[in-house]
Amino acid sequence: MSGGVVVAAMDLGSNSFHLAVFRVRSDLGLEPIAKEREMLRLGERVYRDGVFNDEAIQEAVATVARFLSISQSFGAEVVVAKATASFRDAENAQELIDAIHGHTGVKVQVISGHEEASLVFDAIRAACHLGSRPVLGADLGGGSLELMLGDQRQLIAGRSLRLGVGRLRAKFGEDNVPALDNYVGHELQEPLATMVNYHPTRLILTSGTMNAIGRFALSLDSEHDELDDGLLARTVSRPALEEATSVIRATSVERRNSLKGIDARRATTVGFGAVILGHLLDAISVDEVWLCSWALREGIVLHEAESQEHFAFSINRSDLRADSVRELMLRYRVDAAHANFVTRLALQIFDALVSMHGLNAEARQRLAVAAQLHDIGAFINRDEHDRHGQYLVTASPPRGFTRREIGVVGAIIGAHTKGEVVVPADLGADDGYEIQVGAAIVRLADALDRSHQQLIQDLHCTVSGAVIHLRLRASSDLSAEMYALRRKRRLVESILACQLHVTISDATD
Repeated sequence: MSGGVVVAAMDLGSNSFHLAVFRVRSDLGLEPIAKEREMLRLGERVYRDGVFNDEAIQEAVATVARFLSISQSFGAEVVVAKATASFRDAENAQELIDAIHGHTGVKVQVISGHEEASLVFDAIRAACHLGSRPVLGADLGGGSLELMLGDQRQLIAGRSLRLGVGRLRAKFGEDNVPALDNYVGHELQEPLATMVNYHPTRLILTSGTMNAIGRFALSLDSEHDELDDGLLARTVSRPALEEATSVIRATSVERRNSLKGIDARRATTVGFGAVILGHLLDAISVDEVWLCSWALREGIVLHEAESQEHFAFSINRSDLRADSVRELMLRYRVDAAHANFVTRLALQIFDALVSMHGLNAEARQRLAVAAQLHDIGAFINRDEHDRHGQYLVTASPPRGFTRREIGVVGAIIGAHTKGEVVVPADLGADDGYEIQVGAAIVRLADALDRSHQQLIQDLHCTVSGAVIHLRLRASSDLSAEMYALRRKRRLVESILACQLHVTISDATD
């Protein structure tokens, strides 16, 4: 599998049909090639009439045919189509399935609500760093709401509720009636009570409706109100989301498309999403919510890629961040021996200097990522590889990191060669200090392997007052390393107001 296998996934939802085309690469990377969406609102017709009418069938067949043409134009070798709530509910679902197959050759599989929740949570685990404590995921579609409780390792529980925005619109007509609030609260009470008992630490939202609300909330919370910046997970504060849901519900349908992040096609349904999100926020005590751009279609791609033996593909979701960083190292041909050695030295120095810099374990993790990827920019050009590296990390960020974390990692990489620290405008003063310390430490560690031969056999770092003592043991000449260290020591001495004292001993003694 030299260039990789192209997989196309169709999510035939109740509100919209989605297409995602990915290249599954031999370096364990998933490279997005194309995405398409067609808002058909089949579910509203089904929930009103009980069937797909002739017009709905024609539109659905035409959309799948268009998606297939797009997939084939990109050389898709595997095409998978899975259908959700409206297909589960329509009395004549088989008629539409047969029509799609007859006209396009695409075989549609109708999946259960639990299967849908499982695939969505697979995508969440592959996109977001969840950690070992449970999180609550919510995927809102046209026909159903999937609630998912799980952690980085597994889905603990999944529930599919008949609370899709199209279904609610067909039932209530308007989203500002008291009966809607009462109904949603009643339907959510039992499943949420069970899941909240696990004390989830974070709420993660997926789907177009929830991300639309999230975009609007981000526009209230900061200047960065776009989700199409390459990051798979974005954070938004609880107060901003609460304000967003209130504003959406108070704004007429006719004026909602003037709200940032909400287009005219969602104006009639986003209010129902705001009602559901309000109940979710009431049920879970979290200060911060994540918006995940991966959902069912990416879950389908992952499942298909991992089920094909000849793909030799598997994402280690239990260690998502490390796996994703390794993927980038492979993709951009990073010298792994040098990167891993620099990372080990950087972490040793970080730990020894904690009394001076005062940074926490999360900063240590970000430092490790920056150290592993510090030379990634050499893939473009060795000259100014620090600047190129910062660009690559921010343009194609590893999975499982937030925008802030990527900003910190990228800025450390961008300063590790010349020592000229530039703090991105969207980061705070604390982030700026972390970037300065991180860049200073990576510069030292990189200098200590200037020859790329891993000559240092032992490093011992201690602090005495305002002096950092760096004791090195090596059995080979370190002249290249010492020359680099003399040039790169100034930043750490400046940031930590200290002096660096280096001694070398022969490892053979």
